Amino acid sequence: MKQYWHKKIFAVHRIAGLVVGIMLLFASITGSLLVFSEEIDEALHHETWHITPGTERKPLFDLLQAASKSLRGGTPYLFFSRLPQTPEEPTIVRAEYAPDYKLYIFLNPYTGEVIHQHTNTGNFSGFLIYLHFSLLSGKTGARIMLITSVLLFLSLLTGIWVYRKAIAKVLTFRLKLEWQSRTRRWRNLHRIIGVWALLFNTLIAFTGFMMQLKVLDNRKTTGPFPEAGAPIRIDYESLLVKSAAQIPGFEVMGIRPPKKSGDPIRVLGHAHEPAIWGRYSSSVQFDLKGQVKKTVNFTDAPWGDKFNAAMAPLHYGNYGGIPLKILYTLLGLTPGILSISGFLIWYRRKYIIKKHQL
Repeated sequence: MKQYWHKKIFAVHRIAGLVVGIMLLFASITGSLLVFSEEIDEALHHETWHITPGTERKPLFDLLQAASKSLRGGTPYLFFSRLPQTPEEPTIVRAEYAPDYKLYIFLNPYTGEVIHQHTNTGNFSGFLIYLHFSLLSGKTGARIMLITSVLLFLSLLTGIWVYRKAIAKVLTFRLKLEWQSRTRRWRNLHRIIGVWALLFNTLIAFTGFMMQLKVLDNRKTTGPFPEAGAPIRIDYESLLVKSAAQIPGFEVMGIRPPKKSGDPIRVLGHAHEPAIWGRYSSSVQFDLKGQVKKTVNFTDAPWGDKFNAAMAPLHYGNYGGIPLKILYTLLGLTPGILSISGFLIWYRRKYIIKKHQL
């Protein structure tokens, strides 16, 4: 009976790996590149991310108006995606037209000049994120990647059972690679990488699944968003002062004006909480009169909220410095290596060994 179930579990492991193999190779390569997407974007468009500081910044409402006037059609929902964190950084405004079409407008905060625009897929990281999570095909691609994360998780669980006797040998370095052996090179490589990357790949599979659910939820609306009209005149500078008084050490990262009647003005940022919770987790909400409606200091947030906020940083690896990013990049390639080695193991057993037995 034990042998019977071992064969069944091994069959599930093999089939899940083979079915999802190409997608794992694809996700592995794109995911590893995404770890350094911010650095690559900055290198490719250095002049966009580094401006000459002026003497005084223009009011934020004026910048929002300048962004609105630069648009060629429609009046989408506009908000401050990122405020300058240093004197050399631009102000970034995001215009939302539809779930799969957004425009990022880079402005000089001292002059109000629009220095650059690109769509959500018009730069390196945006294109790669859309490719990684949606295969450039919206909801259909997102569903495929959701299934991929489920099959990866299933492959990992069954792999623990199939290679359970090899785990201790791998962790104590008793299982050698034996690259010169035709019969053991891919099998041993598969076991060694699979064991050492087990926790990381389980983390990636789980966080990827959770993020894909959010991607699909954001695409419930397939058509264009309702037009938001001209920007509402708001004294954003006074709201920044009030926000700092509400949360000690509050650093503002972005601002979301009301999207529809009755919505609050949300000032988003962080109070130097651990970066694993993201940089937009704390917030202060205001009504149109500038009265505080709600304050969220994420340091005191429930652990359930912190758990959800950690999904994206844990998946991207952007909550630490360069050493952590390098580690994420290397470990991010392991699903692709496992898919290749798993295929070669299957191919050898299916065709080469069988051919010699005939």
